[in-house]
Amino acid sequence: MFVLEPDASGVPRYAAFNAYACKILGRPCEDILGRTAAELYPGPLGESVFANHCEAMRSGEVMAYETRLPIWGEARLVRTTLRAVCDDSGAVLRLVGSSVAVSGGQDAREAQEAITAQTHEMQNYIELAAHDLRAPMRNVTYIAEMLREDFEDLGDGKLELIDLLEDIGTKASGLISDVLAHAEASSLVHDTVRFDFAELASDVISVLDPMGRTSLTLEAGIVEGDRAATQIILRNLIDNAMKHCASGPNIATQLTLDIRVTDSGDGFFQIVLSDNGTGFSDPALLFLDSGQLRVDSGFGLLGVRRLIHARGGSIKAANAPEGRGAVVTITLPGSLTEDITGEASGAA
Repeated sequence: MFVLEPDASGVPRYAAFNAYACKILGRPCEDILGRTAAELYPGPLGESVFANHCEAMRSGEVMAYETRLPIWGEARLVRTTLRAVCDDSGAVLRLVGSSVAVSGGQDAREAQEAITAQTHEMQNYIELAAHDLRAPMRNVTYIAEMLREDFEDLGDGKLELIDLLEDIGTKASGLISDVLAHAEASSLVHDTVRFDFAELASDVISVLDPMGRTSLTLEAGIVEGDRAATQIILRNLIDNAMKHCASGPNIATQLTLDIRVTDSGDGFFQIVLSDNGTGFSDPALLFLDSGQLRVDSGFGLLGVRRLIHARGGSIKAANAPEGRGAVVTITLPGSLTEDITGEASGAA
């Protein structure tokens, strides 16, 4: 703590300096009182601090500034606040200053900024690498198809090797797509707009199921929220439902999706997506609940979870209590401004 008072010429000079301030500055009080900041701290540092003192004395308004001062033998970032004490006419009688060392917080902020920059660089590298790997993996699949054409099976296992080659290419392409989805989800910028949720969901179905095999029931409306994030989440979850509906025992002849959107009333809207697929495996459920990465959970779920949590939302998954299927409940910032109920089938 310190006090500045104007001299006969209106120049702010130190009139008081508490014991703790003297201690951390390493100067006796008699070396400070009566001097200006420019005299106490020689060079550009003192001139900068003195200019702030003069401005606060002139304006009479509260002023805050940061500067690096020699504290405990090293330059430390200090945040100082000046408050004026005025007479009845509004003239400034003195300035009362308080200073707080903020170097620790500044160092933490700088470290966080460095980590964020490195994370972005790694994400960009992963995205570029995934894009570069996509074409070779597609070529592996094409080569397997070419080898299979007019291939004479002699029963020596070569046809099985071709099948294995194609399977490797297909699975690798799927993994690369998951990595890209994760990178996209991590770097997506928040953008709040009004959009028709039913139209958005129908567009996603049209892209993922152009043959119109999916039966879609919607209870939705006009939403004000992050349209791009909502689209990515729907795309991943619906694509996951389609994959698991067409696999495993008791294959469903038609995927049935039920999507209901409601307003939570607390600045969030909720999406409940139910399907008649095979449901989630236990590792996938564990991942969505705990956030622990499991090798059999998939990068798609990782991207979805990170995208939702980055926006302050939540995601819960469960298998249908009766029969087959899964239920995913998502909350995202926003609101449901209009209720519209509709039903669609496939690419409708």
